[in-house]
Amino acid sequence: MDKAGMTLKILLIFTLFLISVGGGESERVTGYSGGGVLIKCTYYTGYTSNQKYFCKDSGPNCTDKIRTDAKNEWINRGRFSLFDDTRAAQFWVVIRELTVEDSGMYKCAVDRNFVIDIYTPVELKVEEDQDYKKSVGVTGHVGGSVNISCKYSQSHSSDPKFLCRRVGTAGCTYKTSVKESRKWINEEKLSLHDNRARQIFTVSFNSLTEGDSGEYWCGAESDWTSDHGYKVYITQINLRVTASLPEKETILSPPSPPSRNPQSTKSNTSSSKPSGKSSSETIAPKGTTYIHTASPGSPQSVIMLCTQTSVYLKHQLFTLNPGVLPQLSTHQFTDLRTNYILNF
Repeated sequence: MDKAGMTLKILLIFTLFLISVGGGESERVTGYSGGGVLIKCTYYTGYTSNQKYFCKDSGPNCTDKIRTDAKNEWINRGRFSLFDDTRAAQFWVVIRELTVEDSGMYKCAVDRNFVIDIYTPVELKVEEDQDYKKSVGVTGHVGGSVNISCKYSQSHSSDPKFLCRRVGTAGCTYKTSVKESRKWINEEKLSLHDNRARQIFTVSFNSLTEGDSGEYWCGAESDWTSDHGYKVYITQINLRVTASLPEKETILSPPSPPSRNPQSTKSNTSSSKPSGKSSSETIAPKGTTYIHTASPGSPQSVIMLCTQTSVYLKHQLFTLNPGVLPQLSTHQFTDLRTNYILNF
């Protein structure tokens, strides 16, 4: 081989070396405080047996966040998890409970032992967005349904949306995502809808069972089909499914006050027929404010209802109103009412 050929060969090897080592265009990832991200890192198929790691670049050093030589299983270290998928020649890194301080430069890297490691630069930006909730609790009942709505950033409007279920520390699985705006997508008991104009992702969860209880996440796929795609987990949904509907709360009402006219009361009593309704079904007067409800049906059950002029007590056919006790002076009535309430 002549000198020119040798020079060309050396130049080609050096060029390939620079490409394989990395340092090219950064993969840009956006996450949100309290949420999480899943970053895809691809590598050459010849490195399936090599150790993989994810580190934060801080000048001359890159501090390991997680490193493993395990294959095809999730490995966890604090808020970081790594899964090396040797069949796809890529590894995934999950970062949970993001904070603004997590922003910075990272490297998806392959350890090559005695030569320089290869890596892909990752630029992570964590935003503190107040337009959406970080976590919400939802309660449903067996056989029923719940609707869940998640707000997302304008930057993810065109990205496919999904609802995944987290099992364990890292894995968050789902079967489908919605890729169009204002179109319902059905998948078994789930219905997904994305309103990109309002930036609201809605999920209808139907035919609930107790087994559906668990942790879910609303998220978006950002260029996931490319070599540098990622997924962002935006809002945590804690779903609780109970066996049955709760018992209806019974609100007891006090009996109607007697008429101000004793003669009219006597006449009405003698001529009226039993209605078959208990005093607990009596409708409370307008303007009534419920202060406290004791356990319905118990002997100590008392409902105190306050209006401007009356105090009603359960099982008392007695209204503390001067009109009912015309024989008492105003002063005597006031003392009687005060003494009755204080000694009840």
